[in-house]
Amino acid sequence: MRELLDFGLLLAGFGLTTLVIASLWIPKVLEWKEKIAGLTPLMKELWWTYSFYVWATNCFFAVMTLAFRDWVLSGRSSAAAMSGFICFWWSVRVFLQFFGFDFDEVEDTRANRIAKLLLTLLFVYLFLFFAMMVWWNLGGAG
Repeated sequence: MRELLDFGLLLAGFGLTTLVIASLWIPKVLEWKEKIAGLTPLMKELWWTYSFYVWATNCFFAVMTLAFRDWVLSGRSSAAAMSGFICFWWSVRVFLQFFGFDFDEVEDTRANRIAKLLLTLLFVYLFLFFAMMVWWNLGGAG
């Protein structure tokens, strides 16, 4: 089971790394510059601050998942807590993906539909996988 979870961590890490890199194009693809132009300076600063926090958190998750796999699989309570936080993070993102976001303004192209599908699959995978990591680290496997 540990080997399977280790492979799952690699998949999660590569998925997160891909997400971090692809996220650099989100402001251009979704035309953030034009869309936030009417906001006050403080609101623009807050927008970019929160965006950076999300991006940096995803970077941190990628590093944790790839560079500290042994610790994440260690069965320690700290690993369970970190896995729990990551699971919670992605559970919120999955909820927002299905119930919080209005995608009507995103152009309905084949590329955008594929991107949305791949992102949704990644978010669901991360949520479910880190739920399993919580179970593992709390001694669920034995």
